[in-house]
Amino acid sequence: MSTSALTLGHVFVLVLCLSAAEDFDWTNNQHGSFYYGTFPTGFSWGAGSSAYQTEGAWDKDGKGLSIWDVFAHKKGKIQQNQTGDTSGEGYYKVKDDVSLMKDLNLNHYRFSISWPRLIPTGIKSDHINERGIQYYDDLLDTLLENNITPIVTLYHWDLPQVLQEKYGGWQNISIINHFNDFANLCFEKFGNRVKYWITFNNPWSVAVEGYETGEHAPGLKLKGTGAYKAAHHIIKAHAKVWHSYDTQWRGKQKGLVGISLSGDWGSLWTSPTRKTSRRLRDMCSST
Repeated sequence: MSTSALTLGHVFVLVLCLSAAEDFDWTNNQHGSFYYGTFPTGFSWGAGSSAYQTEGAWDKDGKGLSIWDVFAHKKGKIQQNQTGDTSGEGYYKVKDDVSLMKDLNLNHYRFSISWPRLIPTGIKSDHINERGIQYYDDLLDTLLENNITPIVTLYHWDLPQVLQEKYGGWQNISIINHFNDFANLCFEKFGNRVKYWITFNNPWSVAVEGYETGEHAPGLKLKGTGAYKAAHHIIKAHAKVWHSYDTQWRGKQKGLVGISLSGDWGSLWTSPTRKTSRRLRDMCSST
């Protein structure tokens, strides 16, 4: 995240009932006690970003291609043919960005780790990019030095392009094990400093807009099957990573693993214009 990222509205409020906020007792905060301009004890301010939107350095220091790198480079896919090639240049501005967060008195920073920056092909046995690991090491250390708690998203849409080309990305069941390998690499390298993990950011967009409507990367229009298969594999991947953390890492690292869902994914209403939402909702409840 850089100065431009902050000014473009990447700052938002994270209201978290964290174990660190021991003085935040939700049971003592009644609806009638909340007024404009006041916040309950333990209320936590934070900022959020994603790797593709903020890091830039899309082809530097051993990073592999992501599906968004490829998608954005296709003419006509993005308004004004803009790309995230340089973005906010957060890759080069760790100290500057964290200094801005400190000036804002932020308590938390949610960011995502770029899968192809750590594992260029997405396949752990192929190659691990140590320069990518060093970047996130520096970011985490700088955050903690400034008393800012990191909250890390493992997948904010930037699938390694090789996995899309070789296996069909989230259409193929093999993606579950590859994602689990990536997650465990992150737990191994960063789990001593990260206590709050999010597996997927808005998986509804990944499944529907990536594989059914084609609005997002990888831009496929697999009507009738695309969203189903992607959603099924995403749900299974989340479950596998959760269990991996629970059995291998939680005892040592004492962290939490969650998922970031949109209203569309779990919506209970049934508008005729949201047939896809209903299908995904039904699949989620039966899986």
